[in-house]
Amino acid sequence: MMTNTDYLVIGGGISGLTAAFLLKEAGMEISVLEADAIPGGSIKTVHENGWTFETGPNTIVLSNVYLKQLIDMLDLNSQIITADRMAAKRYVVRNKKPVPLPSGPASFLVSSLFSTKAKLRLLREPFIRTGTNPDESLADFVKRRLGQEFLDYAINPFVAGVYAGNPDNLSARLAFPMVHTLEQKYGSLIKGQFKIKPGDRKQGDLPRASAPMISLKGGNKTIADAMVKKIGSSFYGSSSVARIVRNTGNLNDGSRYTVHTSTGKVFSANKLICTAPLNLNSGIMWEGFGDSVPLLNENMLPEYPPLAVVHLGIEKENIEHSLDGFGLLVPECEEMNILGCLFSSTIFENRTPNDSKFAMLTCFAGGSRNPGLLVKSDEELVDIVMHDLKILLGLTGKPAVQRVTRWNKAIPQYDTQYDRVYKAIENAEKEFSGLYFLGNFMNGIAVPDCIRNAFLLTEKITGKTYETTPK
Repeated sequence: MMTNTDYLVIGGGISGLTAAFLLKEAGMEISVLEADAIPGGSIKTVHENGWTFETGPNTIVLSNVYLKQLIDMLDLNSQIITADRMAAKRYVVRNKKPVPLPSGPASFLVSSLFSTKAKLRLLREPFIRTGTNPDESLADFVKRRLGQEFLDYAINPFVAGVYAGNPDNLSARLAFPMVHTLEQKYGSLIKGQFKIKPGDRKQGDLPRASAPMISLKGGNKTIADAMVKKIGSSFYGSSSVARIVRNTGNLNDGSRYTVHTSTGKVFSANKLICTAPLNLNSGIMWEGFGDSVPLLNENMLPEYPPLAVVHLGIEKENIEHSLDGFGLLVPECEEMNILGCLFSSTIFENRTPNDSKFAMLTCFAGGSRNPGLLVKSDEELVDIVMHDLKILLGLTGKPAVQRVTRWNKAIPQYDTQYDRVYKAIENAEKEFSGLYFLGNFMNGIAVPDCIRNAFLLTEKITGKTYETTPK
């Protein structure tokens, strides 16, 4: 039996759910296919015996008006929790010790994170010539403008924390468009910080410095659950896509696409929105598209490095460090195993059964830096993480609870040749009417970016406009 729908969304992550929800709110007929049994994609919250584990994004920055609108539309404002003020403090490891990241010019001058030579090198930045290579790597960009030490102890660990990637491979222009804009428009990152205008930011973006970091009382999955509740029976879980057929003949219902799922269900749709990760799109059979298959072949796919998320519940009496901050990041030159560690129970309350007794630590290992770690067993990964944390935080004893989550294909890397991805998608959407691509492989990997992109696509499809002026 075939299910007919106007819009068929492939993928029930934050991008697909937001697009489907907005389309339904606009009066469109939609269906959503999700390979997993539960919605949310990489946004997953697990509650066990009083512990709360965020196995995907741990925090969400309320950085654009689209995310604000979505929260309003879902009536979730009463569920929002804001990060503790201590989360403003960040640590970076130097000489195997956590050192506070400078929070402003005064603390930068006295910080032990950077040498006097590196601090003096920064004074040259406003006088460095503007770059001309649009494909410059982030590493080359930073070395050119700020120097090697700033790359090693600021940007390298930051990239590991955001992309699980390597600045040598990422495009400065595409992975971090704001730094590219500041240089090209104002000739300097430092001068640009003082001259930046609202129009320099992505559409609907709010000033990053004043954007609160949030979660929700039931965890980040609350957003996905709320949208699925609105979507209702039009959400189909455990329904991975096996085949997409472009209908070149005249079907009775006039639909352009027929989609076959692993469960045997068949859907016909006039418009198809593909939000599955590109590496999963490549595993789908596309029929009737001729030589212009609307996906990237294996040679064009971006890297999706593997990532292990290791949650540890530790008795506070077994931790020497005060955990007075957001967490710590580990530069590659420190030659340790973990990429970083979030002090999750410091950031938000009620992540443990007893916040006065326990701390929750969320650690990350693998990524582009050390993908081989993912072949280790769960126990081996916990031992590796504990070894590093004993050095960095003074951990003793054994965890009260531990949980390992593996993302074998974690985050798309916006590399120096990533324009090939945008070009392939642009050509496919242009050639095949009613076909759209949406996801963290386009115009930003963060949750607010994905939500913004879903709003913009909905505007493009329906002609409905959303308010983008910050209030």
